[in-house]
Amino acid sequence: MAVLQISLVIAAYIVYKLISSYIADRRFNSFAEKNGCLPPADVSEPFPWGFRRLYRILRVKKTGEDVLDDIIMSDFDEAGGSRTIQFKVFDGSTMFMTADPGVLQAMLATQFNDFGTGKRRYDVFKPLVGKSIFSSDGPFWEHSRALFRPQFARENINDLEATENASSALITALGQTDSNGWTSGDEVLPLVYNFTLDTATDFLFGQSVESQRIAIAARSGSGAYQDHSTREQIEEAKNFTDSFGIMNDYLIMRIRMQSLWWLGDSLNLRRAIRRIQRFVDPIVKRSIDTATSSAKREEKKQSLMNNLATQTQDRTELRNQALAILLAGRDTTAGMLGWALTRLALHPEVFAKLRSTVLQEFQPGDPITFAKLKGCRYLQHFLNEVLRLHPTVPVNQRSAFKDTVLPVGGGRDGQSPMAVRKGTVILFSVYIMHRRKELWGEDALEFRPERWSEQRYPAWQFLPFLGGPRICLGQQFALTEASYLLVRLLQQFDAMEPTNAAEAQKLKKGLGVTMWPGDGTKVRFRKAAST
Repeated sequence: MAVLQISLVIAAYIVYKLISSYIADRRFNSFAEKNGCLPPADVSEPFPWGFRRLYRILRVKKTGEDVLDDIIMSDFDEAGGSRTIQFKVFDGSTMFMTADPGVLQAMLATQFNDFGTGKRRYDVFKPLVGKSIFSSDGPFWEHSRALFRPQFARENINDLEATENASSALITALGQTDSNGWTSGDEVLPLVYNFTLDTATDFLFGQSVESQRIAIAARSGSGAYQDHSTREQIEEAKNFTDSFGIMNDYLIMRIRMQSLWWLGDSLNLRRAIRRIQRFVDPIVKRSIDTATSSAKREEKKQSLMNNLATQTQDRTELRNQALAILLAGRDTTAGMLGWALTRLALHPEVFAKLRSTVLQEFQPGDPITFAKLKGCRYLQHFLNEVLRLHPTVPVNQRSAFKDTVLPVGGGRDGQSPMAVRKGTVILFSVYIMHRRKELWGEDALEFRPERWSEQRYPAWQFLPFLGGPRICLGQQFALTEASYLLVRLLQQFDAMEPTNAAEAQKLKKGLGVTMWPGDGTKVRFRKAAST
């Protein structure tokens, strides 16, 4: 009898779900028809639930395929060039993907309240950053945004003492030059990551972790390295950097697994996160102590953490917010600089023009300021072109909070209105959008900074820092840090070239939460005779 009752309950539940699904489908189809909507181009594969696509994505390290160029771009090409597509995924749901400026403008700005980062992003990022500005929507996100915004004011970004210290440390880390004035040509990307970690921790915590100088001491085997406290610092910095790398690998796996994100978990990931948290926890405690002490206002420079600690003494929230900002501040700027140095090494004519511009606009001994960096047009055009072809976050996503209609994206040509069902995940790729010839011309794949002085482009087709209410708060900070370092390098060195030219020409991508040169940044610099 009990078995029969259980069977009846299960059967009734299945019937209920089928009827509910049928009614929901009818209701949504009526909603779409009423609003004159067409579905986007369907590129679902014949294999059940998109398993073949997932299998290809998970095996890219073995096959050598490029997720963006070989898999995602081919999906758009299959749709006949439509900028918005749909496909079935392995959990049985339908997912949309777009590279259409009109869709992005609606999702990120004009229909901002219809979309959000959603629960899935929170689930993916929860082990590291919990509830933070990057993994929340609604009132908590608004509260976080209001807390962070004042710290990114121009007067704070214009305080470039820490940036100068970090730039000098990186130049020192390049090492001695040979008899012809050339540096060794060793891998530079780790030095760039040290640079962005040092500037980000100074901005965030009010004190740099000095990872570059510690690494220099470790490589040189100097007396300072033999000191016990320095050895501990080196070990902490190394653990932190290594743990960030492990965490990045798992985060991208969790992102790619979508609703099966929980499969991207392991003891290795949890241990890495605990090491990262142990690194940050003492800084959080000091920030709370400073915020609650009578001496707090005597400090010349208030760090972001100190300011946050005046609003809340919840250590978990402070740690989550700190790690969210650190994740963005370190990796995105490092990726941008890695690509910038790669491009300068591959394009000597661009290097020569940019160096000439820098030497004209930044005289030796004169301070390098935010205003001067911002006003150096060719430098900004160069960085725009780097970010166009190599956006630091090439793929992102939003979830629909309700049934809604987007103005474009529907039909085979993508020009009809498109109905989006509540809960639907829409992936969007600025990487694909930034390379579309119908938006950028026949030379869209060429690296040509001059395009930015020849033509003004519509704002919504160039989104390296997104747009709308969630536009990146750290945009000017990242551009200023990158610009400053490039100016200092160009003042010091009069030539650079790749030491792995064949690999560098391939522009292989490393993909995690951000994008960086997959074959590293192996370049060498020639010391200018006058420096």
